[in-house]
This record gives sequence, C-alpha cells and structure tokens, in this order.
Amino acid sequence: MLGLVSLFALAMVLPSVKEGYDWEELPFFTSMAGGLALLAFVWWWLNRHHRAIAVAGVALLVPPMVVYAGLTTYVTLNEWRGRHLAQAVRILSLREEEIRWPGLPGPVGLRLEIEVEHAIGLEGNLFAPKVVMGADPRPTRAEYWSGTFGSEFLSAPVFELDHQPPRDVFLRPGRTRVVFEMFPSTLERRDGDSLCIDATAGGTGNGGPASSTGAHLGAAWFFAAQTGVSVDLGGPLTDALRRGSAYEGKPDAWTALLHGLDTPALAAAGYAPCLPPRHRVETCYCPIG
Repeated sequence: MLGLVSLFALAMVLPSVKEGYDWEELPFFTSMAGGLALLAFVWWWLNRHHRAIAVAGVALLVPPMVVYAGLTTYVTLNEWRGRHLAQAVRILSLREEEIRWPGLPGPVGLRLEIEVEHAIGLEGNLFAPKVVMGADPRPTRAEYWSGTFGSEFLSAPVFELDHQPPRDVFLRPGRTRVVFEMFPSTLERRDGDSLCIDATAGGTGNGGPASSTGAHLGAAWFFAAQTGVSVDLGGPLTDALRRGSAYEGKPDAWTALLHGLDTPALAAAGYAPCLPPRHRVETCYCPIG
C-alpha cells in the first residue's frame, strides 16, 4: 500500500518537473512533503513494536518526501533571490515614441526604450512588458499569464519570437538598454507588409469596446532566469510610465491607441484579408496596391 502511495506521489510531481514550476506551486509541494511526513510518522507509530515493518514502510515514503522537500526548498530560495534582485532594479530612463504606419490616421503602437540598472547577473528570458490602463493597476509577474489583462493592453506581438532580447541581456550587472515595439495585444505577428490579427479577441481586434476604467498606466514585466529565479520588473516600469509616458492620465488617447489596428481602421487604410492564416482564429491583412 505504501509503495503505491509513494509511486503516486512521485507521479504527481512529473507534470511540474516537465512543464516548469514557480512560486504558485509552493503550497502543493509543501503540503505533499508535510502529508508524506505525517503518514510516515503514523506508520512508524502504529508499527513501533515491529521494527522491520516500520522501517520498511518509512523507507518507501522517503523518496517522495525528499523530492517534495527539495522542491519546496528550491522554490523558496529562488523566490527569495528573485525578490532580493527586484529590489535593486532601477529604471534610469524611459523614452517613448509613437509608431505610425502609412495610411492609418493615428498611432498603432509605442516604441519603448528602457535603460535598466540591475544586479541580476543571470542568463534567461526577458519577456516583453504588458501595459494596461486602469484606476491604479500594479500587475505582478503572477498576473502576466493569468488573463487578468483581457485583450486591452499593449505588448510585443506574441508570435514574433525573433524580436526577443538575447538570453544574456542581464548577464552582466550594471546598466542595460532594451527596446520593445508594443502594439495592441490582438496583433499576433507581422509578415512583411502583412499583419495577422487574433480574430477571437473581444476587444480591440474586431472593433469591440476597449475602454479604460481609469487613467493610470501599469505594467507587468519580468525576467525568468534559466536557474528558476524570476525577477519582477513591473513595479519600476509602472512608476517610470506614470512619470514619463505621454499617455498617463489620458484614457481617451489610450483607448484610441488600442483601436489603432481595428479591422475597420485597417479597411479604411486600404488593407484587405490575405495570406492563408496560420490557424483558424488568425486573420491576416495586406495593403492593397
């Protein structure tokens, strides 16, 4: 029986090891380690007069206990280190430039040039910021993938992986300059002059509502090191945007920016559907003529 429990516990950890794990998995790791330790104690107590049986049962539970205890320690140390490194991050300068395309009446995105002072010294992935407007948005890295943003934010096109910063962008502590071209979140990729839009988005991509409930900018932004350490950069960037962005406090201008690549705007500018879509929810547009 205890052998099956041990195998089941080890099997439960495989998805986390395969797909990756973060601070959100800590309660699961901790509860599993504690539960297995409690089960081992109860087994030992019930069989304390039969030493061989008691030892054999506890030995079966030791491997998953060690695994879950190790993961708990690993995640806790990485979280502590990530928070410590985040406290040393400073945005020294932020330059914002509107992106305008021929034929479209207004800006379609923003080019952000960010100078960061840091002590990270690790190799990994620097994800593009996601910028929103609201009453007082201060999103964290935990919200980056959670869907909290809906479809009403600016970020780099999701399928333009070749435009990501190099993995050694924060390898040397000190000052680092990074540049991001940010567009309405419905823009999935650019292919020459063509644009490919997520047709399922309920906000900006199809002319639906994309209005702000407040007037303050906020950003989710983080760095994920290959060692498992994640550094939340959203707080410093949020403060920098509120100090230096031309869109801070201007919800109407922000809404217009989010609508910059609506289907009606593209049609008015002479864009028409073209190219076979990569998947069924993607619609691509090309300039006519």
